[in-house]
Amino acid sequence: MKAKRPALVSYIADLNYLNAFLLLASLFPALVRKIGVIVPSLTVFNVIVRLFVIVSLLVISYGLLSLKRWGYWLMIAYNMLFLVISIISLFRLTKHPFFYNPGLIVSVLGLSLSFSAQRYFKKGYAESSPLYKN
Repeated sequence: MKAKRPALVSYIADLNYLNAFLLLASLFPALVRKIGVIVPSLTVFNVIVRLFVIVSLLVISYGLLSLKRWGYWLMIAYNMLFLVISIISLFRLTKHPFFYNPGLIVSVLGLSLSFSAQRYFKKGYAESSPLYKN
């Protein structure tokens, strides 16, 4: 029986794919409004940022699913970036620093899941996996 990719790594990558799909769907506001979700109006900058995030999530997911160390470190960097952005926006845009911020919660959860999956990206584990490719 072949060894499989760890379920935790697959879960993180699948969440990234879902996030990329939802961001891609949000680029089409008329379609999303039919479902009943209100999307803010799109600007050129907003579209560029969303496309960049979609591409980065797809690259990160590929790296995670193939158990590449760079996929793990990109996932950590992605979550850290959005954690810092959430903290900055929390203190700049609100008078109450303990205001609810969903980006902060998602980043902390993503980091905790990523840190707990670190053992699967160590040199010995990844190279012994049948999914490992040079």
